[in-house]
Amino acid sequence: MPVCEDVGPDERSNSHHPYVPLAETESIVVPVDTCAVPWVGACGPYPDGHVGGRQLAGQDGDPLGAQAAKLQLACNFADPETSVQPSWRETRCYWMPGLQLPEPSTEKLERSPLELVVCQVRHERNLAVADAKRALEVHRGLGGKYPVLDEAAGIALNIMGGPAGVSTASDQQRGWNLRSSDGAWTVVLMPEFFALETRAYTDWTDFSARLDELVGLVQSALEPSLEQRLGLRLIDRVKDPVIRSPEGWRGWIDDRLLGPVLHSTFGPAIKAVQQVLQLDGGDDMEVLLRHGCVPEGPADNAVWHYVLDHDCSRSGGRAFSPVDIHGGAERLHTVALAVFQAAVTEKLFKHLRGDA
Repeated sequence: MPVCEDVGPDERSNSHHPYVPLAETESIVVPVDTCAVPWVGACGPYPDGHVGGRQLAGQDGDPLGAQAAKLQLACNFADPETSVQPSWRETRCYWMPGLQLPEPSTEKLERSPLELVVCQVRHERNLAVADAKRALEVHRGLGGKYPVLDEAAGIALNIMGGPAGVSTASDQQRGWNLRSSDGAWTVVLMPEFFALETRAYTDWTDFSARLDELVGLVQSALEPSLEQRLGLRLIDRVKDPVIRSPEGWRGWIDDRLLGPVLHSTFGPAIKAVQQVLQLDGGDDMEVLLRHGCVPEGPADNAVWHYVLDHDCSRSGGRAFSPVDIHGGAERLHTVALAVFQAAVTEKLFKHLRGDA
């Protein structure tokens, strides 16, 4: 979505290319592919002839020319097909790819469908995690919240490509699981990541405080240097209201997501549905949304649940910083809430909230 700001007269006077008044330019549609995405940069006329890292092919030796004016026009408006502003107002826009969703509601749902919440932080390999002394340091620092301490083992599968083709190699990894007495909360410490997981989620304030505590202790005991990926996964299983057929979710889940469920031929024959959406969350975030309805119980009297599995993440190496991880987790949580609330109808949201 384009977001624009005024360009002052000093910037206009330094431009090496003529500015085309908006009133004299027809309404056009410029494909998103015209810009290098993801990208944050100015769409205005620039001396080097590059827009978002991609040079535009112009005429008469001018790399910008009319195409720059068209691109500028497309960036000036959210809907360039129908909007032409007869004005000399010059703008600079910043192309912000990704989901454009309203700020989500943070109110607690009386009938919350949330089954599982996991936050995982991947970092550079650190074999010191296997050292029991390091694990005990984290364990003591958590103050008895997770009294059960067990050694954990895992296998990392490495896929390598070369002249001889693709080969795989497995790598045994050892770490630790720290669990609450009731098993509802788990902390995982492994050589390449640590994670906080719960099936007894109450609210984000509690989860975030526990995550902050864990991140600080990991930094102190294990001293990771690099954050490689931050992921937050929330799995919602909507069981209430009671729905007896896939098509019964019409009016509760946004019809545009139901897809084949509403198909006149496929719908009645559906035994289970799962769809996967890979979404650009904006900035450096990505959302993998797996959703669909699944039957529970005997076939002749099945109840259909609707599952919304939000896997939100940011990737890319950066310095390991508890403050930055806290801010990143907050942003991922906000995106996950917004995606959930965009997927369900107002009718279902009110029902989950406990409205009569």
